[in-house]
Amino acid sequence: MLKTAALGKSGLTVTELGLGCLPMGPVQAGLSPEEGGRVVRAALDAGVTFIDTAAFYKTYDHIRLGTEGFDGDPVIATKTRAEDEAGAAADLEAARKQLGRSVFDIVHIHAARSTQPFEERAAAIAYLRREKDAGRIRAIGVATHRVSVVRQAAREGWLDVVHPLINMAGLGIIDGTADDMLAAIAEAHSVGLGVYAMKSLAGGNLIDKRAEALEFVRDCPHIDALVVGMVTTAEVEFNARYFEGDPIPPALAAETGKHTKRLHILPFCQGCGRCVEACVNNALTLSEEEGRAVVDQEACVLCGYCAPVCPMFAIRIA
Repeated sequence: MLKTAALGKSGLTVTELGLGCLPMGPVQAGLSPEEGGRVVRAALDAGVTFIDTAAFYKTYDHIRLGTEGFDGDPVIATKTRAEDEAGAAADLEAARKQLGRSVFDIVHIHAARSTQPFEERAAAIAYLRREKDAGRIRAIGVATHRVSVVRQAAREGWLDVVHPLINMAGLGIIDGTADDMLAAIAEAHSVGLGVYAMKSLAGGNLIDKRAEALEFVRDCPHIDALVVGMVTTAEVEFNARYFEGDPIPPALAAETGKHTKRLHILPFCQGCGRCVEACVNNALTLSEEEGRAVVDQEACVLCGYCAPVCPMFAIRIA
């Protein structure tokens, strides 16, 4: 049975292992809602009752199909990138319709790269706080790749949850090392913020060391839970078995232990540079010699923020 934990002082209890839905959406694997729904349902049936998504991921239909008929009430976290009230309201209304939920468990400020999200998105935050006061949101959080923002979150006083990027290699952390992020996480947790981690496997870059990578995060006493992206029922089975401490068949370990996804820049890239500006991990640069964008595969954590801004649709994750 999967362990559960209180998510700080938010009042929410979640399974230690959560399902991250970014990889199943159109930004990465491009699973159909029906295919993604089967992965969601497999996770629920395996005991995972914590699901992380975002407006940007476009996976609400996957989650709705996967939760239909499920005898339980999973905790669902979503995110908005909106900077004003109108945008945040539109994101929440779309989520309500597609998820079929009137109350959100967690709504994050989706601020992977932002240095001052609490100032830049003050209007959207004010709206979210009113929605929480009205009982339509249970907890408000911030999702970030920055050490500095985790530290800011610890000082805000009104936040409930923080969702930071952390892995043993420090891949994807914009402004510091893994140790820097762990110190910021400890500070946030000490004031009662719930903490659940993202990118423990660095977008798959640490898949060949996944036991060590997962234990690095699990061993941190200031992290309540972590979400892992899964796009197959085999990945669900592996992760559920691993987190429960059950034996893992060698065939299952082999099937799920390959890092096959990579970011590809297709030949018709015109070198406009929009993807470089959107990359939160400094994994993309413009090559004057090639006249197009190039990717540093070791720095890329497959967050997918680059693909939607490409006017030529020249970026693929496969």
